[in-house]
Amino acid sequence: MAQQPRRDFVHARRGGAHVRKAGVLSYRHSSGRVDDFLAASLDLFAERNFASVTIKDIAKALNVNPALIYYYFDSKTDLFRATIERAVARAFENVRALEDRSADPATIIAAWLANHVNKYDEIHRFVKIALDFRSSHDGDTAIAKAIEAFYVEERKLLSKVIRDGIRQGLFRSVHPGRMAQFISTYLDGCMVRSVILSDFDLKGAVRDLHRRVLDMLNPVGEGRRKARRRRASNPS
Repeated sequence: MAQQPRRDFVHARRGGAHVRKAGVLSYRHSSGRVDDFLAASLDLFAERNFASVTIKDIAKALNVNPALIYYYFDSKTDLFRATIERAVARAFENVRALEDRSADPATIIAAWLANHVNKYDEIHRFVKIALDFRSSHDGDTAIAKAIEAFYVEERKLLSKVIRDGIRQGLFRSVHPGRMAQFISTYLDGCMVRSVILSDFDLKGAVRDLHRRVLDMLNPVGEGRRKARRRRASNPS
């Protein structure tokens, strides 16, 4: 019998099914068992690191037999990859829901920024295990792609929203990709700093970014800036 494909999670397993959609995994489960495995794995991989966490550690945290985890995942690396993919998928859930309801572009941008505060614990853990991977497991291309999927989807999302706002006359004309990159890079800096500094004011930093982005996109603000430049060049 032909072996079922495993790596892209297009297969169904007895505990649930994994479905890839729009470049990011979305998860459907007939039970919460696999999701419990992935949530516990995210906690342990972030708290320690990939090398020091074992399947036995994860099984102990869940009070299950390690064989049960191997029933769903081929190896610790397989579980690690699925853990990252789940974290990426969950990071976009709220914003995708707003997109589906055709929320206005400014609301979607605000929601993505707020996501980094509201889902801080999960995104924070994702950042930590992504950094750990880069330092010790750079050779696994599937894991690298799972991490990169977050940034690919973020850039797509923000670029599209900014482009829509420009088309609707809500935003001034900017380069959508470069603006998306600016937002993404700033947020990355905030998340990494929050890993390094326990007293970092993430909410304040995100609020500052929100104000800055609105100022950069606001067509009224652009008109005022042009007027100030004209007055400065013609003081009389």
